Amino acid sequence: MNRRDFCLNLSQLALTLAMMGRSSQLLAAKPNSHQPSVLVLGAGLSGLYSALLLEQQGFKVTVLEARDRLGGRVYTLDNLAGKPESGGQNFSGQYLRLLKIVESLNLPTEQREIPSKQQLLSVERELVLSDNWGMSAVNRLSEKEKNIIPIGLMSYYLSLNNPLTENADWILPKYHHLDIPLEQYLQTQGASEEALRLMNIYPLSMNDIDSASALWGLKNAQRAKKRKDDDLNPMRIVGGNSRLPEALARSLSASIHTQKVVEEIRSTDDDVTVFCADGSDYQADLAICTLPFSVLRQVVIEPPLEAEQKEAVEQLPYTKVTQIYLSVNRPFWQEDNYPIQMWTDSFLELIFPIDNGQDKENTKTLAIWANGKNAEYLDGLSPKELEAGVKQKLKQIRPSTAGSVEISRVVSWGSDPFSQGAYHYFAPGQVQALQQKMSQPWKRIHFAGEHTSVSASGMESALESAERVVREIISL
Repeated sequence: MNRRDFCLNLSQLALTLAMMGRSSQLLAAKPNSHQPSVLVLGAGLSGLYSALLLEQQGFKVTVLEARDRLGGRVYTLDNLAGKPESGGQNFSGQYLRLLKIVESLNLPTEQREIPSKQQLLSVERELVLSDNWGMSAVNRLSEKEKNIIPIGLMSYYLSLNNPLTENADWILPKYHHLDIPLEQYLQTQGASEEALRLMNIYPLSMNDIDSASALWGLKNAQRAKKRKDDDLNPMRIVGGNSRLPEALARSLSASIHTQKVVEEIRSTDDDVTVFCADGSDYQADLAICTLPFSVLRQVVIEPPLEAEQKEAVEQLPYTKVTQIYLSVNRPFWQEDNYPIQMWTDSFLELIFPIDNGQDKENTKTLAIWANGKNAEYLDGLSPKELEAGVKQKLKQIRPSTAGSVEISRVVSWGSDPFSQGAYHYFAPGQVQALQQKMSQPWKRIHFAGEHTSVSASGMESALESAERVVREIISL
């Protein structure tokens, strides 16, 4: 599909943007022959989609990307069996923007295998089938919690009295009283000490339940319930979700420069200049910064950010996630007759198989995912220590794994210099203090990225932020 056809088939909001007309102020300040220009920092989904929408509006766009690849935190590991999604895991029928773009690009999608409800639990080095958890001797939960498997405890407590019903409710002032530590909120809902301990093992979208706002947890629970109520099966793009940013890049006329590590963004009354670590610099009328705040806090911004925006860049927390991929040389699960998928209270946290396409019976790759403090622990090990430690712990909690797996890849989003975390979250008090102000334009610099989204989640949040920032620019 050529670029013109693609642009004609973009989402409804993108078509609305095309009819809005661009800014009188920006164009009035320049001669009629001047083509307004924008620098886009970051070639993830938000950056590439922003660039495409701006090109539709007649802007000259240049994209700068620090990595040697496109996609940011959408990252398919193409060299591993099953092509695991290290970032940008999947999407569903609720991702309306993404689905429209995927359709316009003629990218085929496929249903992802839904994990079995039966899983193996390793608690205090005892193996327990999830169906038997309620009767296990290592189950020290309270009576009302006994039959809830550890990974389901967070969902249970956040669903009890969740007042949020719509995707944007979490930012409303009437819920600011819930912008308290999540751990404190869970205690008020009756969570036992053992439940709190178990919930702190792979707490989704945060490092730990003490450092996150209860509003952030309630928001995630509300959206998860909505997905469950709609009975939407997870999907991905055939061949991997990295095919999406690659296809978006091919649809652009803009210059995309990789390995451009931004060191300084300087905004004046007339333009923006971006200085890169390799000595190059780029100039335009405006800039869109999609860098995670965890990375942006290392970039010099002139004039400096102020007040809440400065605080957000400096302090917004990001979840550390470390993924260890194992190649399987012997199907150990056929020896012990346990499910492959495991939840553990060790530093390995989650262990699960990678869908191998049509060859469902012949799993070739396993993934270990840890976040927060356990991810930080793994990141601190040398490669030799990591390999020995992972194999030893696996053997300790599941003896049949001995000699059956080898580490084939390690991805650490927490130590990646261009992400410094897998995704953002809000600490207690930050929703009411920072959320409304942290994404506002600063001089000639505008902000996009998943951390600036309000209503969407996952990859859709990056696209939502792109549409919002383009509306900002064309309405100047």
